[in-house]
Amino acid sequence: MRATAEIVVWWLALTGLWVLTLATPSAPELVAAAVAAVPCASAAYFARRAMRGSWRPQAAWLKWWVSVPVAAVRETAAALVTVFRHPSAGTFDEVTVTDEPEPEHEARLAVATVVVGCTPGTMVVTSPPDENRLLVHRLLPGRSGTLDRVTR
Repeated sequence: MRATAEIVVWWLALTGLWVLTLATPSAPELVAAAVAAVPCASAAYFARRAMRGSWRPQAAWLKWWVSVPVAAVRETAAALVTVFRHPSAGTFDEVTVTDEPEPEHEARLAVATVVVGCTPGTMVVTSPPDENRLLVHRLLPGRSGTLDRVTR
């Protein structure tokens, strides 16, 4: 039963992601999203099992997504200006992540990577196994509010 529930959650998330990319949703597009998400959800489930992942996401992490649309627009404008002025802009930085039990920690790294990747100012390059840090590439100078929220 847990496998079915997890596949359904993956299916909903992947279908939702497809729908978010549509300029004008139509019935054929919604059907295509739902159908294409089935094998992808199954693959995600089996990949997590193969990696022996035991994620335990927290409901409080949903609030990370609230600021993503505004941050994405703001950082896109800033990134375009920055790259136009300084084509080789950007630095690598190590960011410490909250220490917590392994299932929560692994889930935090996965969700944080996706949330941070939704904005162009910062990108997660790697999260070394068994470590409480992320290696990120910061395109914009200064602090990233999104990154600060996901690492607390």
